Amino acid sequence: MWTCKSNPDPLQQGWLIIADCAIDKLHPDLHKVIGLEEHVTRLAIADFFARRVGMISDGIELLDKALQGKTSRGRSSEVPYIFERSDIFCSRAKLTLTVRVKENSRESAEIFTKENLNRWNVPSSDLMAHIACCVFQHRLRHYLTENKLVAFIADGAILPRKSGASQRPMLSPPAVPFKAPSDSDLRHTVKLEMGMLKPFCRTIAGQANGENNDQVEVTGMAIPMGVTLIAGGGYHGKSTLLRTISAGVYNKIPGDGREFCATVFEAVSVRAEDGRYVSNCNVSAFISNLPVPPGCSTSVDTRNFSTNEASGSTSQAANVAEAIEMEATAMLIDEDVSAANFMARDGRMRALVMDESITPLLYRVNGLFNKYKISSIVVVGGVGDWLDVPHKVILMDRYVTVDATAKANSISRQFSYGHVQYAGRGVVHRLEWDKEGTPVRRRPTLPSLNSFGENLSVALLDGSVMFSIDGDLDEGNNKIQISESTEDTGFVDMSRCEQLMGKKSQLYGCGLCVKWIVEHAKQHPSLGIEELIKDLNGQIMESGLAAVGENATSLVESVGFALLPRRHEVFMALTRIRGIKFEEMPVVEESDEDIAKREEDRRKQELAALWASRR
Repeated sequence: MWTCKSNPDPLQQGWLIIADCAIDKLHPDLHKVIGLEEHVTRLAIADFFARRVGMISDGIELLDKALQGKTSRGRSSEVPYIFERSDIFCSRAKLTLTVRVKENSRESAEIFTKENLNRWNVPSSDLMAHIACCVFQHRLRHYLTENKLVAFIADGAILPRKSGASQRPMLSPPAVPFKAPSDSDLRHTVKLEMGMLKPFCRTIAGQANGENNDQVEVTGMAIPMGVTLIAGGGYHGKSTLLRTISAGVYNKIPGDGREFCATVFEAVSVRAEDGRYVSNCNVSAFISNLPVPPGCSTSVDTRNFSTNEASGSTSQAANVAEAIEMEATAMLIDEDVSAANFMARDGRMRALVMDESITPLLYRVNGLFNKYKISSIVVVGGVGDWLDVPHKVILMDRYVTVDATAKANSISRQFSYGHVQYAGRGVVHRLEWDKEGTPVRRRPTLPSLNSFGENLSVALLDGSVMFSIDGDLDEGNNKIQISESTEDTGFVDMSRCEQLMGKKSQLYGCGLCVKWIVEHAKQHPSLGIEELIKDLNGQIMESGLAAVGENATSLVESVGFALLPRRHEVFMALTRIRGIKFEEMPVVEESDEDIAKREEDRRKQELAALWASRR
């Protein structure tokens, strides 16, 4: 089954081992399963075997437990998300494993001999259940998109984690299993075809598997497109619910407690980031009419806003603008980590401060949805003005969800009684989106890319929440050499990018992707950010994460392995590189034929949607 080769690790004492096995030898039906959802299934297979051998960042743990078919308790098991990895790759034909045994002992390396791996007891039902869990979540996201939903949380799911330092589910009790509001249109039953994987779908207690032989049926709460509020008192579960929705963009492993919960893949968490770097970002929809600084003749043009150290409100405005630019379909916002003056302004403050430069997000969420169909899920607990804008309101009461939409609408009518006009542009809490406030497509400038130098490398910094791509690695002491005049050039702070959930291995993967983009952009300076990330994804889809990373020996020396981030986190990292500059992409005027074709396509989509709704 397995073939192995091992060589002494040239970087440090130990053994570097590469092992591979034909797919049909792992399970006789795997070649059929891969054909169902190829990319997702391959990731699930690779993740399953990575967990069985207990891959960790500084090497490998494979004791007699693994040989007996038991899961090793390595640190990778603490991250319940399934990512593409650099150390194990599954193709249609075979599974390839690249690991390092730390001990300078031939005996340790011999654990990975062909004979030992071939007697490895891998329960086929566990492998198939792992694949089925991953495929279900993938298909659930497609179901959400097709049915104009943003997120789904299954009845019986365990949302709270064991502790702030653990990703494992809290025991129940004290954890309260989730239950969708009864007698509400938020309550929804999902029916998905799972084919030959249905017998391996381990449903949550109390859930039915569906009457159809190939169908899995799960009931829970479905959040529709639009503006949704999550309200409630302190410590009642608001942020826990939002974190579950935020984590729903990734596939989870069986037993996580949230494996039947999912969110549309393009959902992005947006928060304040005091001190973040911003280059040429259009924040004029939120920040405008800034006062003229002393000694200057004009104020800052917020259509081309740049700063080395953004405030809470300007950083969150830039984050929203960049969410639009990266084509997010939903924004996830928690009042607790947002800038207060960016979120809302009450009537008394509007009466006192007449010349305000900030247009709060409260006034823009409806316009954003109307213009771009970008939904917003907002956790609120202290500002009642938010009750004037939502399509749905979820109330968390002692960890139990209640549909409070009707009550919120009643309160809004009672207290609002006609909002004041905002600069003559409409009702204050429901401004339409201004075209001039729309972020434009950008590309990195060649001089700023060249400022990072040649032979770029990635290094994790500051407790694995920052990385740097600047400077050359000194082979003598393995430290980055940075000049004093540009000491922060190339630094990227990702500490408040909340959906980078793969810890330092995913952060390192993010660094590798950004390094590849910087080098690729130097060769193709006319490409915009969108095209650069598209080219990156093409490389990864073809050959895996190793195609844009370093060789296996370099990776095992640095962090052991790298995990692939979403394109959204790559975009965030690229725009946060200190020293990088962006410019607007040249605007290409549309011909009359292009405009007519676009209008025809729009009408066809509307007719198709109308026909689908009638059926």
